Amino acid sequence: MKREKIYIVGHINPDLDAIASAYGYEQYRHSLKEYEYRAIRCGEINSVTRWVFDRYKTPIPPFFPSISNLNVVLVDHTYPENRPKGWENANIVEVIDHHDVKLVENIPKRLTIRPCGSTSTLIVEKMVNSNISIPFNTAGILLSAILDDTLGLMSPTTVQLDIKMVNILSNIIGISNVQEYFKLLFKQKDVWSKYTAKEIIEEDVKSIEIDGNWVSVSQVETLNNREFNEREIIEELEVNNSIKPYSLRIVMLTDLNKRDCLLLVVGKDIPLVEKALNKEIKDNKVYLKGVVSRKKQILPILENIYS
Repeated sequence: MKREKIYIVGHINPDLDAIASAYGYEQYRHSLKEYEYRAIRCGEINSVTRWVFDRYKTPIPPFFPSISNLNVVLVDHTYPENRPKGWENANIVEVIDHHDVKLVENIPKRLTIRPCGSTSTLIVEKMVNSNISIPFNTAGILLSAILDDTLGLMSPTTVQLDIKMVNILSNIIGISNVQEYFKLLFKQKDVWSKYTAKEIIEEDVKSIEIDGNWVSVSQVETLNNREFNEREIIEELEVNNSIKPYSLRIVMLTDLNKRDCLLLVVGKDIPLVEKALNKEIKDNKVYLKGVVSRKKQILPILENIYS
């Protein structure tokens, strides 16, 4: 009897982890002879994702404009606002994620939600626990995704499980210095000077609703967060907010060298952010030393503001 296809998909505006975890879970299921699983994507890939898949000679999952009327596994996200187009009419059979859970309806029977630095970490753990031999190319892709999502294991989101899986994968592909590999990986990211303010905002953005308040947080990772035209980005945020008002629109300009970030903020609730940070936001800008993680260091502040 032919089984119905099940499509594995990450969030819109996919980063490397969203694509790699979908691909990795496809390979995991195929190793169990469950060939009905197929990795797809519902957004354009970024430069580092293309470099990684090219490096390991692996086809990028195909693009689907919508997941309407499909059986799907959601990876690397649960929030409805981050799901691909057509999710309301999809049959969500499973969710695998390392973020907070936000499932109000269509709750699947199979849920893997663990606090760690990367969804790819959870995929590797499944393979290891099932005694599956991980192929070279799959190991390289998943290793790259974990390092990318954890900022080379330096992010506050990093846990021991991430480190353990990185050690296993680096042994498979013969990498002795993961930090040097992370530097090579990071060099593949697009040069931000080529980007418009609109592209910078949309490259890696998370939009969420907290108790009726919509907020968006874009993150840009760089080795020099002083290279941006901050005023242009702020003006673009204000244009976006005039078209579709949010309580807050934020861009994190994260400097991995200095381990800090410059926060650009617009919206009616700037005073609430100032109170939470105990800092003045001057000209829509505030410097935050030691802040590099959207998930661990910025989103919790926003959640507390509206709780």
